[in-house]
Amino acid sequence: MKTRNHMITAIAAMLLCAAYYLWREHSLTCAFGFPLDDSWIHAQFARNLALGRGFSYNPGVPASGSTAPLWTLVCATGYLISGDPVLSAKLLGLLFLGFAVGFVYLIVRTVSDDAREALFAAVVVASLPRMIWASLSGMEVTLAVTLTLAGIFAHIAYGALRDRRQYLSTVLLGLAALARPECAVFFAAAMIDRALASVLIRWREIAAREWLVPVLIHVVLFAAVVSPFVLFSRRFGIGFMPNTAYAKALLWGRGLIAALAQANLREAVRSFTVRPFDYFVSFLAESLRDNPVLFVLGGFGFLRLVLDVPYADGSRYRSFIIPLAAMLFPVAIGVFVPFGTAGYQEGRYSAPAAPLVLIIGTVGLYAAARYGARIFSRAKLMGAPAKVVLERSLIWLFMFLAVCAQGRGVWVHGKTYAKEVGNIEDMQVSLGRWIDQNLPRDAVIAVNDIGAIGYFSGRTLLDTVGLISPEVLGYLRRGLSPDEAMYSFLETKRPDYAVLFPNWYPESVRRTSVFEPIHEVRLTENLVCGGDVMVVYRLNWGEAGRTDEGFHPAHEAARGGASVERVQR
Repeated sequence: MKTRNHMITAIAAMLLCAAYYLWREHSLTCAFGFPLDDSWIHAQFARNLALGRGFSYNPGVPASGSTAPLWTLVCATGYLISGDPVLSAKLLGLLFLGFAVGFVYLIVRTVSDDAREALFAAVVVASLPRMIWASLSGMEVTLAVTLTLAGIFAHIAYGALRDRRQYLSTVLLGLAALARPECAVFFAAAMIDRALASVLIRWREIAAREWLVPVLIHVVLFAAVVSPFVLFSRRFGIGFMPNTAYAKALLWGRGLIAALAQANLREAVRSFTVRPFDYFVSFLAESLRDNPVLFVLGGFGFLRLVLDVPYADGSRYRSFIIPLAAMLFPVAIGVFVPFGTAGYQEGRYSAPAAPLVLIIGTVGLYAAARYGARIFSRAKLMGAPAKVVLERSLIWLFMFLAVCAQGRGVWVHGKTYAKEVGNIEDMQVSLGRWIDQNLPRDAVIAVNDIGAIGYFSGRTLLDTVGLISPEVLGYLRRGLSPDEAMYSFLETKRPDYAVLFPNWYPESVRRTSVFEPIHEVRLTENLVCGGDVMVVYRLNWGEAGRTDEGFHPAHEAARGGASVERVQR
């Protein structure tokens, strides 16, 4: 009964925060949408899949353009039921956040055997601003978080067993990798933890072969879970990972994936030195922003989870998986493909580790309160009764401060979320609808933000970044700049129109004999789009040899009678 009441409390907190975000969104835009254009990419894939057009962006053309194929399948199911990609994605996002909150409760209850501690951790995760943002964003974050936490809980609960239940965690973490490829790091952390726990905690109970053989089985099982999409990516992309991963790695030019793709030795060295360090520091900064109080107290929780709880008599937590995974995840992202900083796009790439940091902070809150009460009671010679009162007082004080910090974050980020939705509606969604009404139905259009434009225009698209057009990645792998790669790609394909951010390709769009601007949208307060200006160009390939260095559409009005739409919220 207590567990059910606690879960109702945590879910109520989640729904209250979500309602505030939705109210902000509708008050600003008078509609509901997504705060990222990437969300519309999932919507396009999901619609095609639901309508029997295959796993494709352009109908009937298979593409490895979704980094989160499992989420795409889930969204296709939602679209099949509702026919509304926004409604179904938001409901599914909230549903999976609710599941994630439940697994946080179970994990903390297992670690501490304290229902109140578990309740607090669940409420904190349920109201974390970037989790609320993620649940309403139409992105795969909450699905990845749910599967990750479910896998970690199964690892804690069944990892020491010698029957088939010990492999449940691997299946769940394999599915998490299909929801977000970075989540494969958690599987690596679980395998490292099995070795550490066997050597450091259960070394008297288990021989090496008794944990080494299961580890090999885990690896084979994980490979079996992820291999279908790996093979699909290899068949319809340029490698064993989704095109999206390669496209973003090559666009940023950072990390081991980019270094290997471009045979860049200097970047390979940086991938194992400065990149993981910089990303880990940004991850710490993002965790501090999530909840300063729990971040500071997390030091106590980290020490307790490493040096105390796993060794305690009768403890059900005979593992190091929580602190190990929280540290290994940002380091691995920094090595392989650091997308800017951990705070990039509301921290969605680092979000799977955020609940673990809050769990560590919650454990630290209670540990710090006990430690502080013990020291203070001894200093004042107050005895055991005073120690209990002091401990409870410190717990409530720390919890109050943490909740206040969290509440301020929800208030501020709710307004930011609404403005981000407004940006996407005003730019990409409006351009997609303009194209649908003004350009020929059979037009082929090159775009560098393919989500909403593809969903609402219904036209065949070429992707200048490479998510659904892997050919452009070949130019980037040869060392061409994004600008040069884009123009070389378009010169080969010769589409009819292009919809681009001019600041992404300044040299190419100066070729006004080829790039004729016919419509543009300008944002006066841009928070999330790749540029303040997005322009629709008619492409005149008969004049491809001429250039004009005097024109720059990023700061000059469109020429030749082009229509200009300026948007201010």
